[in-house]
Amino acid sequence: MKSLLAGASLAAAVASVASAGFTGYTVDRVVTAAGNIQYKVYGNWDTANLVFLNAFNFATQSGSMNARHQDAAEDLDGNPSQSWSASVNLLGTTARDNDSWVSASGSGTSAGADASLDPGFNPSNTGEIPAGAGWFDATPGTGNAITAANPAGGFRMLIAQICRTGDDTGYFSTHGLQISYKVVGTATALFGSGSFTIGVPAPGAMALLGLAGLAGRRRR
Repeated sequence: MKSLLAGASLAAAVASVASAGFTGYTVDRVVTAAGNIQYKVYGNWDTANLVFLNAFNFATQSGSMNARHQDAAEDLDGNPSQSWSASVNLLGTTARDNDSWVSASGSGTSAGADASLDPGFNPSNTGEIPAGAGWFDATPGTGNAITAANPAGGFRMLIAQICRTGDDTGYFSTHGLQISYKVVGTATALFGSGSFTIGVPAPGAMALLGLAGLAGRRRR
C-alpha cells in the first residue's frame, strides 16, 4: 500500500529535497491557552494545481516527539485511548488545539475521514509516530488540493499537528518525512522528502549559537 499511496512560523531547522514544486517543510509554533506548545507542520510548494496524496516513511532522526493526545478515541473495552487520527477527536476546538494528529486534507477536523493511517501505526498510538508509518486521504478529492496560501510565498498544506505538554524549551526532536502528490488531472505521482525540527533552544544554547555566528563572521 505504501508504494501505491506513496504517500514558527518557527524557522525550524529544515533540510529538504525540492522536487517538482515541493520546497520543504515549515513549522508554526503556538502556545495554547492551556499552556501547551502546539506545532503545526506544513508541506510547502511553489507550484499551483497540485493534489496531496500521502505522507510516508516517517523517521525520528534525533530526540523524542513527546506528543500529547486529548481526543475521544476508545479501545475495545471502552477505555480512553490515544489516536493520531484527527477525525476521532469529538471533544471540541479546545481539545483539538491541545491534541496531536495528522492530516491528509489540511483541515484537521472531525468532518469525514480526514486521514487514514497505514498499518505502520499499529499497535502504537502514543507520543511517538512509529518509524516507517504514514497517512493518506482514503477518499481523494478536492479536500486534499494544495491551495492554501503560504505567508512566505507559494502554497502550503497542513499535514500534522504536534502538541507537547507545557514548556519544551531545550527539548529538540528532528523528524524525516517523505510525501507524494500529483498535478491536478494527472495520474503520475511526484515525490518530495525533507525533515523538520520541533522545540526551541535553551537560553544557553541560543547564546552559543550567537557566539558561533560571531566567530564565523570574524574569520571571514
